Amino acid sequence: GERSYKSERSPRYITCDIAKQRCKKHKCVLVLASATPSIESYYLAEKKIYNLIEMKNRYGNNPLPEVAVIDMNIEREEGNPTEFSRFLVDEIQENFRNGEQTILLLNRRGYHTIISCCECYQPVYCPNCSVPLTYHKKNNRLMCHYCGYSGDKVQKCPVCGSKKLKSMGFGTQKLEEELNMYFPQAKILRMDADTTFSRYSYEKGFNAFRNGEYDIMIGTQMIGKGLDFPNVTLVGVLSVDRALYAGDFRSYERTFSLITQVVGRSGRGDRKGRAVLQTFIPDHYVMELAAQQDYEGFYNEEITIRRELIFPPVCDMCILCFSGTDDSAVEKGAYAVLSLMNTKLKQLQPKTPVRVLGPVKCSYGKINGKFRYRIIVKCKNTPEIRGFICDILTQGAKLKEMHKISLYADINGDVGV
Repeated sequence: GERSYKSERSPRYITCDIAKQRCKKHKCVLVLASATPSIESYYLAEKKIYNLIEMKNRYGNNPLPEVAVIDMNIEREEGNPTEFSRFLVDEIQENFRNGEQTILLLNRRGYHTIISCCECYQPVYCPNCSVPLTYHKKNNRLMCHYCGYSGDKVQKCPVCGSKKLKSMGFGTQKLEEELNMYFPQAKILRMDADTTFSRYSYEKGFNAFRNGEYDIMIGTQMIGKGLDFPNVTLVGVLSVDRALYAGDFRSYERTFSLITQVVGRSGRGDRKGRAVLQTFIPDHYVMELAAQQDYEGFYNEEITIRRELIFPPVCDMCILCFSGTDDSAVEKGAYAVLSLMNTKLKQLQPKTPVRVLGPVKCSYGKINGKFRYRIIVKCKNTPEIRGFICDILTQGAKLKEMHKISLYADINGDVGV
């Protein structure tokens, strides 16, 4: 179910689809293994297109971790302004006393995630992207995690000039700082894209943690899957709520998978594991089912929603992506291609299931100096539809409105970027 198998560069492809074609050609078996299969894969297993083999027990017959769900609304009401619930602090302290290790997941890099003006309420945006800059305390810089821009920390609002600026949100750097205040004797390892930039730093960090050189590891999603640390008996999941609202129909699936996988890092040795899930929405079904580690329950909820809204795997989805340096020109180009599509749709076979949505500006309307729009085509990935999309790409590129506008198609890509 891991979306990192999806290539976002041309030629855009899903690695599992390439593997399926190779296995078909060479007449061999393809094994897709995961504790949280993609909704698409499980749907195909349900339809008997895939063979489903379930492992009901954990390796070594170890019990699943006990998960405590902490309502952070209550923490705030009772005067705790920090990102650590009192329960989680006590659990980490107990682990530290017992010589056992702890993993903490926070899927945001940096120190503060937003610098905002107290007068006009505008965040400080990247000059190249419609994305707020993240403050990195170690080098005292504001950085964009999309285009790589780096600039000095601003002293006044770029919009209204006010010097009243407020830092909000927190990332792994701030989490590390707060942990050092709570547990000054503990050895803490931070694993994120800022600490693992060199070739072997990723492997070196994990090996050091496995060998007991650190008591607590904090990190982003890179620490969530496929890692085996026998001495880890506690996992904490912090501030995962906002991932549910990332603007992509797969947001719930990704959040459920991330929580379930990282919780599974606890109790893999001979001692029972525990996990703490901190959330402001404890009654949300994703949080409840992730805490119960109930994949089948989550699948049933999710597939019902996707059937009602007609999202994959009920259909396929082709995203036509437009980009250019002139916002108005990109929008005009997208509408010109839409007009071409409406003409071409009439030439398809009767009752061919196609639904066209857009054009609309992407969730982040500007990245790396280029404005971006998209048209979504809900369809079935058939030879006829592929031919239709190819015609749109070739003929659309020749339209006068598309001068200096880039266009590409992405089958079953991410909608929320």
